[in-house]
Amino acid sequence: MMEATGQTLVASRASKRGVNGQIIFLSFLLFAGSALILASIQVASFTTVFLLGFVSVGGLALCRGTQAKLKDPKLKMLGYFWLIKLGVTLFLLYAGWMPQLDPSSVPWGYDPQRYYIQAKELIDNHWSTGFINLNYVGILYYYGGIFYVLGHNPIIPALINAFVTLMASLYLVKVGYEIKGQRSSGDWKLAFALLLPELLWYDVMTARETLMAALLLYAVLTVGRYLAQTASISLANLSFKVSLSVFAIAAVRTSMILPVFASILVMIMFVMPKHRSQILQRVILAGAAAFTLIVGQGIAGYLGGYDFDLGNAIHQASSAKDNIASSADMQWSENSVGLLLMPEGLFQAIIFLPLRMVLYLVAPLPNIWVPVSDLFAGSWGAWQFLFTLLSSVINVLTMPYALASFDQSIKMRKESTAPLIFHISYWVTFMAIAGGNLIIHERYRVMATLLLWGCAWLGARTCSKYQVVRASLVWYGLLTLGAIFYFCYKTSK
Repeated sequence: MMEATGQTLVASRASKRGVNGQIIFLSFLLFAGSALILASIQVASFTTVFLLGFVSVGGLALCRGTQAKLKDPKLKMLGYFWLIKLGVTLFLLYAGWMPQLDPSSVPWGYDPQRYYIQAKELIDNHWSTGFINLNYVGILYYYGGIFYVLGHNPIIPALINAFVTLMASLYLVKVGYEIKGQRSSGDWKLAFALLLPELLWYDVMTARETLMAALLLYAVLTVGRYLAQTASISLANLSFKVSLSVFAIAAVRTSMILPVFASILVMIMFVMPKHRSQILQRVILAGAAAFTLIVGQGIAGYLGGYDFDLGNAIHQASSAKDNIASSADMQWSENSVGLLLMPEGLFQAIIFLPLRMVLYLVAPLPNIWVPVSDLFAGSWGAWQFLFTLLSSVINVLTMPYALASFDQSIKMRKESTAPLIFHISYWVTFMAIAGGNLIIHERYRVMATLLLWGCAWLGARTCSKYQVVRASLVWYGLLTLGAIFYFCYKTSK
């Protein structure tokens, strides 16, 4: 008993030191951030300072609450990671995003740049979308609502995006701990999701990638928790929350409701609780998923964008000649591997899919040249390339753990199907990304980044060294063959 009391006192003192360190970090962040905002922002500057304080303190409270609920003292790192994330966000805003946010700048025209201006124009146009030509206008309503309430400057949406990503990351941690069950000392490393480079970068911009990542994660993981009974969720509560998420997905990027629907169906078939039958609930859930898929297709058109046709979208994903990727406006590099993997027909779309997934994971590798002068000049393109490159390296290093965990989850499904929640969510979503977007653009993979990290973490925490080594041999062997082919193909002409 004395030993247990001593351990409790040590844990309590460590917790207090953690809180004091975070308070010091928070004070410095608020002082420096507020001074920077007031010195450089003319529109809604005081509102922005208040928002910085609100998301900083509110985020720390959420991190503290997650740590307490999961009863893992080492999750105190969540608070530090959150404050680091906010500091990096402010740095990237001034170093790599705001310098080229003027429509008169040379590199103007990137989607997030246009969204920043068009969201304000949407307000000025009395919420009518007649002045724009955009597939999914829901993202403009999202940022337009933020600007309408808080004011129009580039820092406000970045802080909101960071907070949304925080909530998604905390949910990932919560579900990960539920799935894994038995605790071990290194489980807190799942919290590194907050500092994944791509998420740091895309949170800075008025983009839709990290918002979509959060919505997708919440929708599919909530369904998985219900089916595996890792948490107590009623069917009515589940249907309400997931429906809201799916309709938001439909408004922001309608095509992504298909992987949500597919993930739910696959989970209904394979994710089972140990000692409880859910036949009726699963039938109802499948019907609800089909209903939201049908209704969700009309959301974009209702908001003023283009009507979404699921059948036509699937056709374009399997027919290069009918896809925008084959239009005259697209400029492919000489001997482009991505162009080589453009499918023509359903059979090629299926055969090319695994190779396209690998390209999505590793791009822009093997290109590692980052123009340092452009970084100092404030080029958003250079900063995006840097953070995309860092994420690609992380993808290469963590994929063996995800593959090992995937293999183990299938083999151990009779004992527990809970780990399949992460894997079904990730692999179905990522297959939809790689198969549905014929242009290899790394930003699309951001929508699945958090889920991939969850799969890799699960492999690192539950798989044996033998399993990881075996998966590494397969993964790095595949990359070696791909590198040989890439070199030969690029130098053949």
